Amino acid sequence: MLLAVRWVIVTIAFVCCGQTLRADTAETPTLLLTVTPSLCIVDRQTPVCDAQFLLQWESGEPGGFCLYVERSRKAVRCWREVNIGELSDERSVVETFEYWMTEESDDVRLANATVEVLRLDNGDRRRRRRNRRVWDLL
Repeated sequence: MLLAVRWVIVTIAFVCCGQTLRADTAETPTLLLTVTPSLCIVDRQTPVCDAQFLLQWESGEPGGFCLYVERSRKAVRCWREVNIGELSDERSVVETFEYWMTEESDDVRLANATVEVLRLDNGDRRRRRRNRRVWDLL
C-alpha cells in the first residue's frame, strides 16, 4: 500500500514538472549554434591559434538575436527579425573559449558553441605514454 502511494505521488510530480518544463521551453525560441573549426591545436612552435571561425545559427522562429564571445561584454553581432544567420570571426586564441547566443532583449543563453584549444606540448599523461621496461616491474 505504501509503495503504491509513493508511486502515485512520484507520477503526479513527474507529470506536473513535465508540463512546467514544456511551458517554459515553449516561450523560449529553439536555437542551434555551430562553430567551425571547433578544435585548434597549438604547440611550442605555434603557441597561438590564429583562425577564422565560421559561426552558423538557426532558430525555429524569427526574432532578434545577439552573438557573444567569452571575455567580451559587447555583442559580436546582432540580427533582427531573422531565423538564420552566419558570421566569420577571425581570432587569435591561446585557450578554450565559448560563443553563445541570446535574445536581443534578454541575457539568457539560448545556445553555446565551444572552441577547444589543445596543447600538444604539455605534460598531460593522457597524451604522453611512459616507456615501460621489464626491470621497472621488479
